[in-house]
Amino acid sequence: EVGVGFSIAVRFDEAIPDKKAAQESVTVEASDGTEVKPYWINEKELRLRPKEYWTPGTKVSVRTNIYGVDLGQGLYGQKDSGTNFIVGERRVSIADDRNKILNTFVNNKKVRSMPTSMGKPGDLTQPGTYIVNDRREHMIMDSSTYGVASNSANGYVTPVDWATQISYSGIYVHSAPWSVWAQGNTNTSHGCLNLSPENAEWFLK
Repeated sequence: EVGVGFSIAVRFDEAIPDKKAAQESVTVEASDGTEVKPYWINEKELRLRPKEYWTPGTKVSVRTNIYGVDLGQGLYGQKDSGTNFIVGERRVSIADDRNKILNTFVNNKKVRSMPTSMGKPGDLTQPGTYIVNDRREHMIMDSSTYGVASNSANGYVTPVDWATQISYSGIYVHSAPWSVWAQGNTNTSHGCLNLSPENAEWFLK
C-alpha cells in the first residue's frame, strides 16, 4: 500500500543510452485508468507518476518487459520484473510560507496544523510537490553531504530527532527544539521544515 503521491521507480544497474527504448519496455496499468508520465532523475533511474495525485483505492500493476531489449551501445535488458500496489487513503500536507504553518489533511479533512520554520534567505525551501522517501527517529545532519563544508560559516553537523525525508536533495521535516521560537513566524533553517519535537514525532509516525 502506498500514498497518493507515490512515484514509481525503475532502477537499472547500468547507465541507459537509449532511454526511449527503456521507457517503452515499462507498462503501468491502473484500475481507474490513471496515466503516468515518465521522467529520468539520473542516467540509471526512471520515474513514473501521474500528473496529479493517485486516487485512493486504485490498484496498479507495473511490468518491465526488458529482457533482450536493445538499450543502445551494445546494452541489452537481462531480466523482466514487476510489482503491484494499491493506493491507500489520501494523506497530504501543505506548508504555507505566508503564515509558516504546515497543515496535514487526511481524506481532505484537516487533522493537524503545525507551526514551522523553513529555509532562510539564501537557503530557501523550494516550492513544489514532495514525497516521503525515508523516516529516521535519530540521525546526524551534515552539510558536507551536499557540498557545504561542515566547518564553513554556513556548515553544520547536527543531531536531529524525528526526521522525515521528503527530498533526495536533503530536505527533511524534523524536530528542531532550538527553533521553536521561530516556528510560525520566521524562516531560520537551511531548507528543512523545522517542527517542535511533539509535532515532528507525530508527522513521522
